[in-house]
Amino acid sequence: MAKFQRVFGIHSKIKELSRTSGKSSIWLLRDFLNFRSTGLVSLLEYEHYKLYRKNKEFRETFLSYAKAERYWEVLNPRKYACLARDKFIGHCLLETLGIPTSNIIAYYNPECAYATGTTVYQYNQLARLLRDSGKKSFVIKPSTDSAHGEGVTICRELIEENEQLVICKTDGTHVPLQNFLGNTPLLFETLIPQTGQFSDFNSSSLNTVRIMTALYPDNSVKVFAGFIKIGRKGSDIDNAGNGGNIDCGVNVDNGQLYNAIQFNSWKDICKIDMHPDSQKHLEGIYIENWDLIKEQLKHFQGLISQLKTIGWDVAITENGPVIVEINNWWDTTGQEFIGRGWGPEVKDCYDAWVKFYSKK
Repeated sequence: MAKFQRVFGIHSKIKELSRTSGKSSIWLLRDFLNFRSTGLVSLLEYEHYKLYRKNKEFRETFLSYAKAERYWEVLNPRKYACLARDKFIGHCLLETLGIPTSNIIAYYNPECAYATGTTVYQYNQLARLLRDSGKKSFVIKPSTDSAHGEGVTICRELIEENEQLVICKTDGTHVPLQNFLGNTPLLFETLIPQTGQFSDFNSSSLNTVRIMTALYPDNSVKVFAGFIKIGRKGSDIDNAGNGGNIDCGVNVDNGQLYNAIQFNSWKDICKIDMHPDSQKHLEGIYIENWDLIKEQLKHFQGLISQLKTIGWDVAITENGPVIVEINNWWDTTGQEFIGRGWGPEVKDCYDAWVKFYSKK
């Protein structure tokens, strides 16, 4: 029964793609089945990335989720996943290694048995830390693994109403701090001041660069892909996962932006030259001090040898790159932004480590 449902689902989706693409159902079915057998591509990936329309380079280099999973078993094994998946642990790791990151004001975890330093588990403890910090604006985000900026809130001003702390959000709404507290551990972090160049792109969000690095057995590091994520006017976050933001590929050789798009949804991706709100030009613009940024990221990767490939979310400040968070596993979406797949680069790193381990 389950097999019949899968076949029926593929048939229905292929018919729909045939209507929207103008390609025959038979051609699409053959193409998809071939892609699935060689590239382990799912039907959803085939649809989202419009792989039936992509050029030869994109199709041959595309790294599917299923194929990436095989590589990650060697490159970033599960035993080290907590270094990136738990944002509090990841933050502690970055601080310990001297890698620039934001400052933690408080770590709220209701399952903690006691409060110490910045770690708290009750509202009154958290309120005291926030009052004592003197910070009126900060970031609130889940410490547990999340995606696409889900659960992230920017406190633009912290005020008191009826002896209770209240979070003033970007959209002008006021939410009692108590309403944020539940079963999910939360990080309260200082805001990161981005450069004028990045603020000009969009001032309401922290606009970041996702930079992918690969560590090799000889301790060399390669920066193999990058793209910039820019929020829309009034938005707190820059993430593309849920649509409604701006993205550009970054030429990792020189930091030049290219392939600027407005990502509204998988069915609504528009090519653009400038940010639709700020009107700042994007296509062809160079990220300032890119060579220095790239060299620092290579150094950072070398410090975290447990993870052989990392997707870094990087804020660009006047003092250089500041790491918002690290990703031991990142989604495949960025391949759409850079206009090609990063499969060969990941496979090259994977092959190097397989060979290295086979000799031990």
